[in-house]
Amino acid sequence: MTQLAFRYAARSEIGRVRRNNEDAGYASNSLLVVADGMGGHEAGELASAATVASVVTATEQSDSADEVLDLLADAVITSGEHIADVVAANRELTGMGTTLTALALRDDRIAIAHVGDSRAYVYSEGQLHQMTKDHTFVQTLVDSGEITKEQAAVHPRRNLMMRAIDGIHAVDVDLSIREAHLGDRFLLCSDGLCGVIDEATIMDCLAAPDLTHAVTELIDAAMRRGGPDNITVVVADIVEDQGQAAAVVIGAASESSNQERLPDVDFPQESDEGPSRITRLDFVGMRKRSWLVSALVTLALVVSGLTLGTWWLSQQWFVGTYAQSQVVAVYQGIPTAGLSRLVEVSTLPVAQLPDFERAELEATIASNSHAAAQQIVRRLQARADACRSNPKTPGCPAVIK
Repeated sequence: MTQLAFRYAARSEIGRVRRNNEDAGYASNSLLVVADGMGGHEAGELASAATVASVVTATEQSDSADEVLDLLADAVITSGEHIADVVAANRELTGMGTTLTALALRDDRIAIAHVGDSRAYVYSEGQLHQMTKDHTFVQTLVDSGEITKEQAAVHPRRNLMMRAIDGIHAVDVDLSIREAHLGDRFLLCSDGLCGVIDEATIMDCLAAPDLTHAVTELIDAAMRRGGPDNITVVVADIVEDQGQAAAVVIGAASESSNQERLPDVDFPQESDEGPSRITRLDFVGMRKRSWLVSALVTLALVVSGLTLGTWWLSQQWFVGTYAQSQVVAVYQGIPTAGLSRLVEVSTLPVAQLPDFERAELEATIASNSHAAAQQIVRRLQARADACRSNPKTPGCPAVIK
C-alpha cells in the first residue's frame, strides 16, 4: 500500500478590523487543525490555543483512523478542561470558547472532528465540497427549510453559535471517517474566510497549482472584502509520503504570551525550516551600500509609507461604542493603536441592542464609507426598535428603558 501524507501550507492573519488574533492552527504531514476562539477580554485566543495543543498532543501516538477518532473526541474534553481552569482562575473570562475542525490522516483514511462554524472543504477533480456542517443558528434554519443557504450568508444572526468548546457544556462533536485519495486538496479555515468570500471564489483560489499561492490568494480575497475577522487558512494535498516534514503552528497557538498564560498545556513545537509556513517575507538585497544611499532610501520609504498610510486610514470607517455615554458611534480609521477619530455620536444606547448586535458592536463593525456606516447605525436602531415592540424576542435585553 502506498503510504500517504499531507503536503501543506498555512497562514493566519489578524484581518483589518480585529485587535488581536483569536484563531489558531496547526499542520503536519498527518494532522491539520483550525480553531476559532471567541469570548472577548483576550480570552478567545487562549481557548483556541489550548484546543489546538490538546488535539496535537492527543493524536501523536495513534496508529489507526478509528483510534485517532476516539482520541480527537478525548482532546475536545481535555481542551474544555483547560478552558474551565482558565475561567476558574479569572471569572472575567467567563464566556470564552472555541470552534474546532481537525483532519487526521492514517494510512488511506482521514478521521474528522468538528465543532462550531470553522469549515473543512475538499477540492477534487475541479469540484468543491463542504465536508463539515456549521453548528450555527442559521444552519438550523437552512436545515428546516425556513431560509436558503444564500439567505443564511447575510442573516443578522449568522454568527450565533449552537455548539462550541467552552469548558461548561458537554460538547457533541461531529466525528467521521473518509477515504483519502492521491491528489485530493483539503482546505480548513475559520469563518473569517468562508464567512466573507463565496465558494466560487474559494474554488478559484484552490485551483492554483502551488499550495503557497493558493493560501495567499485565499487570504488576499478575504482582505479585499474588508477582512472583518481573523483569517486562518490551511491547505493540504494528499501526496505519497516522502518522510517527516516540519510541523507548522500558526495564530494564537504560536504566540509565546498565550503559552505563558497556559502553563499546564503542552504546546506543539515547530521548526522554521519548513517551506510551507507563510509568516514572513525575507528580502535579500545588496549587502554593501553606502550609509548615504541607505539613509535616502529609508527616508523615501518613510515619506511614501506615511502618505499612503494616511490616505488608507481616511478610507476606513467603523461603527463602535462611544465609551463616555455608552451609545453607538461612527469612527473614521481603524479601531487599533488610536488610529481613529470620532465622527458622529448617535442617541442609540448600546444597552437597548439585542445580544448579537451588542457583540457585533463590541468587536466593532467595519464599513467602507461614512454613508455605509450611517446605514449600519440605522440597522442597529431598527433592531433596538424591534426589541422595544416585542421585548420577549430571544436575544433582546430584559428591560429596555
